[in-house]
Amino acid sequence: EQYDIDGARLRTAPYSISHTMYDMRRTSQDTPKKRTLVIIALLMILAIHAHLNLSIFTITKKSIKLENLDVYQLPSGLQEPPHMSDLDPNVLIEVGRKDIDAVHSEALIHIGAWIFVTDADGLFLLIQRGPELVTCPNAWGIVGEHTTPDEEPIETAKRGISEELGDELLDEIKSIQNLTELPQYFLIDWGKENKNRVDRQLTYIWHVQLGKRHEDLHLVLDDEVANHKWLDMETFMEQLNEDINGTHEMFCIPIEMKRYFDMIDISNLSSKI
Repeated sequence: EQYDIDGARLRTAPYSISHTMYDMRRTSQDTPKKRTLVIIALLMILAIHAHLNLSIFTITKKSIKLENLDVYQLPSGLQEPPHMSDLDPNVLIEVGRKDIDAVHSEALIHIGAWIFVTDADGLFLLIQRGPELVTCPNAWGIVGEHTTPDEEPIETAKRGISEELGDELLDEIKSIQNLTELPQYFLIDWGKENKNRVDRQLTYIWHVQLGKRHEDLHLVLDDEVANHKWLDMETFMEQLNEDINGTHEMFCIPIEMKRYFDMIDISNLSSKI
């Protein structure tokens, strides 16, 4: 007899031995087929990941929205530096804080970071921007982050790794190298297709080398990241050059990426490259 949670006896329908034997036979026949289908599905997933050079352990998370950024101006008499030039951050004059949309729509100077990420084999991580983003939707690039008030530059790089790729990757960092002696002054007019946004960003350029191969990394991607892949140095260089030459549009700002990509010390990377 069976009873419900209050102790009342439940009525059960009779179930014959012949029914039981039939169910056992059917289960024994179906189980191998189901197992085969599951195995085939798993093999297809693994094959797709291997073909695209993705990490098997990848999920997405809600992006963290920055509220305000410190904004700056150049001192009187100092001409605005050219795009991609050195600029001592000590010359900037802080003039307040603005939300991130105002910073770009009003072309205000702010501080941020670009982060090249490589795994233990020297493969470079590329991430694809989401289709809903205003600037460079669907384009490929590297990790980027804005500096929050009172944040040190290296902390911006670490937070960029954490927020876009997952907290666990902070424990896998083998080294962080600043690629330029001084941060770089970026002046980019994104044009009408990007709502006339203008980027005036003092940018620290970092190379973060991880201590594990990408297959062994657990990525938790920001939900503004549509996709990711790992490329060897030669393929990365080829694709940048194709984009710059106009034969293949893939990256958001390939000329800038190539300039700082060329600064990475390949002797620190895997001998497989």
